Amino acid sequence: MMDKDLIRSHQPDSPSQCANASLLVRTLLLIMFLFVSGGREGAWAIPALDSRVLLPLVSAPPAKLLLAAAHIDSALSGERDEALLLWNVGGYAQPLAGWRLSTQSRTATFPLTTTLTIQPGARLWCAAEAATFRQTFGEAARCEWATDTESEAVDLIGGLTLANNGGLIQLATPGGEVMDTLVYGAETQPAMGWEGAPAQLYTRGDMPSVGQVWHRKLDSSTLLPLDTDRATDWAGDLADLDWGRRVRLAGWGGWAADDRYLPPLTAADATVTVLVGPEGLFHPLAAHLAEATTSIDLAGYTFEHPALAEALAAAARRGVRVRMLLEGSPAGGFKDLQKWCLAQIVEAGGDVRFLAAADHAPKGYRPRYRFAHAKYLIIDDRLALNGTENFSHDAFPIDTSAPVGGRRGYYLVTDAPPVVTALRQLFDTDWAPERFPDVRPFEAGHERYGGPPDDFVAPSPPTHVVPESPFGAPQTVTGRARFQVLSAPENVLHPEAGLLALFRRTGVGDEIHLEQLYEHKHWGATNSNPIADPNPRLTALIAAARRGASVRLLLDSFFDDPQSLRNNRATVAYLNDLAATEGLDLEARIGNPAAAGIHAKLALVRIGDEQWSAVGSLNGGETSHKLNREVVVLTDMAGVYDRLREVFTWDWARSG
Repeated sequence: MMDKDLIRSHQPDSPSQCANASLLVRTLLLIMFLFVSGGREGAWAIPALDSRVLLPLVSAPPAKLLLAAAHIDSALSGERDEALLLWNVGGYAQPLAGWRLSTQSRTATFPLTTTLTIQPGARLWCAAEAATFRQTFGEAARCEWATDTESEAVDLIGGLTLANNGGLIQLATPGGEVMDTLVYGAETQPAMGWEGAPAQLYTRGDMPSVGQVWHRKLDSSTLLPLDTDRATDWAGDLADLDWGRRVRLAGWGGWAADDRYLPPLTAADATVTVLVGPEGLFHPLAAHLAEATTSIDLAGYTFEHPALAEALAAAARRGVRVRMLLEGSPAGGFKDLQKWCLAQIVEAGGDVRFLAAADHAPKGYRPRYRFAHAKYLIIDDRLALNGTENFSHDAFPIDTSAPVGGRRGYYLVTDAPPVVTALRQLFDTDWAPERFPDVRPFEAGHERYGGPPDDFVAPSPPTHVVPESPFGAPQTVTGRARFQVLSAPENVLHPEAGLLALFRRTGVGDEIHLEQLYEHKHWGATNSNPIADPNPRLTALIAAARRGASVRLLLDSFFDDPQSLRNNRATVAYLNDLAATEGLDLEARIGNPAAAGIHAKLALVRIGDEQWSAVGSLNGGETSHKLNREVVVLTDMAGVYDRLREVFTWDWARSG
């Protein structure tokens, strides 16, 4: 195989250049001598310069280009957004004039006249049509090979056809030397620059093949793409349970540290208020909405709460900018109650949109995420609320004068700058109608994305009777703490950050407590198993128990489907059987302590004196981690942990 590190199209530190530099220095010194001495005999002499003494040089790695990603089997009709990502992983800028992209049968060449250059560490996309690529990816392609659609994009000479089922893609220098190769799918022919079996996409379970972006794993220390010329460099690698089995779709972030690949962990002085549902959510949230003065941005899955709708409408009427981004295809469809609520907000001046393909989207276009499932608010750019609950009466009951039941869930309210900033960045990324055609506005007369029938009357709120509901009072904690905002699909599975990293740090004497709507026994296909398709979270919990940590997992029984092959009962039986066989301090239960289900997504981790709490929208399934928009707020504020641990203990005692 050709050693790509020996291929150099631009090498400023070559021996010939160094020799030329030495000769130049010698000439300058001779001129200076002659000037000073006037050429007189007996003038002081310059000793002979040894040509073997070179000037000291500091050399960076030479330019080196990789095929870092490929959008091959597009979901669009005509596949005009096919694209290849070039990444300069070397230390020098690389001009692209004369470089070639090729498949088995076709070649596209950068014009010799182009000045397009990739800087060190930079990356750029080349697409079939830059304009169509911009619609699906939300960014510019710097070059295009099929049709001239944008004047700013360099037009390649020739064109490419990327075979959906398998093929070969190569990047070569102007001299024809192969710099990088991708062999993928069903391709069986050997190729220069590639070793072994072809790369594959990860398509198990609900993971789609159409629309996926082939992409390399990144080295976690350098954040540069892996490059060993093998399929194991690519993210579909089944054998790599840490960095493989990954999926990427058009329009996602997560390419670099500043693009949510690695969520920052930041310390800040802050106030955090813990709200516990069902009894303690509505009144604090309504009060915060009433206090808003400039802006309210809300990201949610569904919205079916007339009183909260009125609070948002009132804010809009008094001049507050109100924006809401909701899921465009929720399970069970749009209820008339949601349509009614949203109509009130829009009529008052609020701006409501859905994650759904707009009418002007290209044919076949798919929204960026499978579900917009996050549940957070940003108020006046000073306060962040992130939680586990959809906006409904079951989760936010209004009358709490007597013990009230409903969904068990949580919200954290904080002024912590790292949290406010991170949620602001996420909202601005997702609310981008100028970049993506999947931010569709509410239209009053639209059958699906509009108001309710003219004769609709809002139903009476449901009631759930319980003997006691002791967690109605908000609990506020102030102090210095660390915060981390995790987001799916970019980084919630990062093995060196967030929850998985915490799970892996636990050992003897440490504790993990999870309260979840569900936690699948395995991922992949429904009829698979934990060996072939492990759930990384459960794998980490079991490993923690084997190291001596105490692990408790409380799952919902109210929504659990007894006919499902991987329901919560199956998970509980699997873990408890394993614990009994190995003698582990590991126990799982199902329960319904608040009468209308556990809808929480809560993780508590104590490692020595550290007390970590994670609250958010992330369920225990593969789609949640790999395809959805989800958000989790993680903090080590001790008072937050204490309050949430108190609720968990109460719920655990009433489940079994």
